Amino acid sequence: MNERRRAVIVFIIPLVLYCDLSVSVNVESETDTSNTASTLIWFQERESGTESYSVRMIVDTHYLRIDDGEESSGFVLFDRVRKAIYSVDHDNRSVLVLSSEEVKRDKPGKFDLAEQEVSSHGSPPIGGHRVKIHRLYTNGQLCFEVAAAAGLLEGAVYALREFHHALAAEHAIMMQHTPQELASDCDLSDLVFAPDRHLQFGFPVWQRDYNGKLRELRDYDADYPTDPRLFDLPKGYRRVTTVGLRR
Repeated sequence: MNERRRAVIVFIIPLVLYCDLSVSVNVESETDTSNTASTLIWFQERESGTESYSVRMIVDTHYLRIDDGEESSGFVLFDRVRKAIYSVDHDNRSVLVLSSEEVKRDKPGKFDLAEQEVSSHGSPPIGGHRVKIHRLYTNGQLCFEVAAAAGLLEGAVYALREFHHALAAEHAIMMQHTPQELASDCDLSDLVFAPDRHLQFGFPVWQRDYNGKLRELRDYDADYPTDPRLFDLPKGYRRVTTVGLRR
């Protein structure tokens, strides 16, 4: 698996993916082949010690798809109606189906969230929307910096908030198996208990987390003619569930 593929697809959860467990899950779909209007977004991302890579997101009222472009070897599909997340790997002909359970973990005794707006003087507007910069803290630790444009791509913001909430249960379960000395207050807040707090200010045109991962908006099209087959899951692929992996 190349570095770009790892960064785009496996970023969602630190699991051992695509093991020999095979679980039957009915997730295939049939769609009309006529193009429909969606929102297309391109980001440029970079993690500490890696080269930057492109990330594409396509959003409509039913789905959010995340990949690295037309030649992607896989993709993440979020079904906004079912609140289900699928990670597709074409190389292994596999689909990882993530749980959509509610978060069942208590907050730690000390869990103070804080937000600070910093000067955004000189920041150019994006699509006619003013950009403001915010810093997000958990128990005094700087966890997130985000430059957000309120009113920009509001439908995409809502889809991303749904996506992060859907991921929160899986992250909560994984963090139960993380040694306490390795658990970060930022991870607890930004992955589990307040997973969409960086999205409360508008669309994130630039963001950086406490690990140094950067994401920057490169381009978007709010009326993109999308082939709806991009939102189909491939037939005949092996299904693996995170519930099965935990047994």
